[in-house]
Amino acid sequence: MNHSGYPVLKNMSIYADSMETGHYSYHQATPSLVFIHAHAVTLTINDQTHALKNFGCLFLPQSTTVTIQWDITNNQPVTLEPLCLYACSYEWICEEASTDTPPGPVLAELSHSNLFDRASALFDAYDNKLYNSLSQRLPIQAQFLTLFADASWELEQPQSVSFVPQLDGMEQVITYLHNHYDRKIGRDDAVDISGLSLRQFTASFKQRTGFTFNEYLNRIRIDKVKAIMLQSRSSLNEVARQVGYSDEFYLSRKFKQVTGMSPTIYLRKPHKIASMDHAYTLDLLSLGVTPCAAITDTWVNNRFRLPQSASSFQPLYWQTEPSRRLQILQHIKPDIILHPMVEDDEYQQIEPYRHVGLVIQIPWRGIHWKQHFMSIADITGMEQQARNWLDYFDHRSGQVREALRRTLHPRATVAIINVRSDRTLIYAYGYMGADLLYDTLQLTPPQAVTSMRIQGLEHPEFSIPELVHYDADHYFVSIENNQAARLRAMTMMNSPEWLARTAVKQQCVYQVDMTKWYGYGPAALDAQLDDVMNCLLPKYPKKHRSI
Repeated sequence: MNHSGYPVLKNMSIYADSMETGHYSYHQATPSLVFIHAHAVTLTINDQTHALKNFGCLFLPQSTTVTIQWDITNNQPVTLEPLCLYACSYEWICEEASTDTPPGPVLAELSHSNLFDRASALFDAYDNKLYNSLSQRLPIQAQFLTLFADASWELEQPQSVSFVPQLDGMEQVITYLHNHYDRKIGRDDAVDISGLSLRQFTASFKQRTGFTFNEYLNRIRIDKVKAIMLQSRSSLNEVARQVGYSDEFYLSRKFKQVTGMSPTIYLRKPHKIASMDHAYTLDLLSLGVTPCAAITDTWVNNRFRLPQSASSFQPLYWQTEPSRRLQILQHIKPDIILHPMVEDDEYQQIEPYRHVGLVIQIPWRGIHWKQHFMSIADITGMEQQARNWLDYFDHRSGQVREALRRTLHPRATVAIINVRSDRTLIYAYGYMGADLLYDTLQLTPPQAVTSMRIQGLEHPEFSIPELVHYDADHYFVSIENNQAARLRAMTMMNSPEWLARTAVKQQCVYQVDMTKWYGYGPAALDAQLDDVMNCLLPKYPKKHRSI
């Protein structure tokens, strides 16, 4: 696993089952290391299976599911449980951007219990202690790093089992083209990669993509040219070299063949933009650009008075099925589709959109909202408007910051709690107002949250008994808009642990709109600033300037 940063333990869980038959599925949005002790189980990942006995160490990339099945009814009685595992989910910090293909799931079969025993000891140390004092947490993270290093060594051995699905010959070619379009690639090279004859390759490629080999490669390159021109001020000669063309004249000729216009005219023409992410939608609307279709929610609709049925705008929601989203885009025909970043080998996810318009992927993880905002401004040609907005926000938030310094007690603390249907979270940085409160306004979080920020922990879960670790003078609480979340919040707020909190006793608990506070873009942070003023500075002038 090649990484430039450091892994930080985010969460740890245990699963044990004494039933003679059964199955268990594990899935996390973040990468995980899973340490297994089993009598005899079958692991299934990516439709591939592998039998495991005794001990194993499993690496799972983010958003990957492993299903474990066992059946010992036909075996002799055994003294150990059919399955016991410890799962460590973690995140990378201080990670530099990389274009390397991420590793797939890997299993190391172990002949000893060393790693499993150490995972067990780590879980005992971790349980109910990770977010207490710094003196407790740092040794736990150090223990995890040592375990991580030794597990990585086992996983890197030649005998480890890979669960990466094997691509057929044509998929290998298409993946290669998307990853290496900037190189000199000929049809003969593609034929060699595919393992097919020239005749088979030609027919199969056209059937799979709808284009000849050269047409498809040129379309990939021209899409990259469009994206580079929209996002930078590079010369055509520089762009040509970046995408594998010999010079700007050859690029211009190919560009006109594919688009019917020159690069200069393409840049000057107005573009219909579709946003497939809530953050992009906020960025566009804050610049005064109304997308032709966009992921939105009720708060964004109301804030910007977006029409719910008009030929100029089509709202999309998180619950809108991917197939329905594609149908809408095919009908609207946007010029540009802003889509969340996917890995190079996951191009199939966005391939249907490429047949509709130019897909531009913008990274979001680890990117500050101001950088994100300026990226959208570059694409829309509204850099000056973006700078004006940021100057306005910096000035306004600076005034509020000074007012808070004069008003709040110097040692006053503020915490952010988010209640969802299946869990309760404490936010340390980034979303849900953490960037605004702790970075922009420089308010003081509880000591436990300060330690989380040092470790790079964004929003860990917590239980009601752990509320004592997050005592604060002020609570901002957001609740997901469903019955299960409201019941969870009611249970928490009726508990003795909640009633004993300083903010509760002082009546300094502020319930805020989750859809507004989840947003991590200009308009959302500006609206969150309004809420902060209303809650913490009730006498502050309410004049609001919008760009």
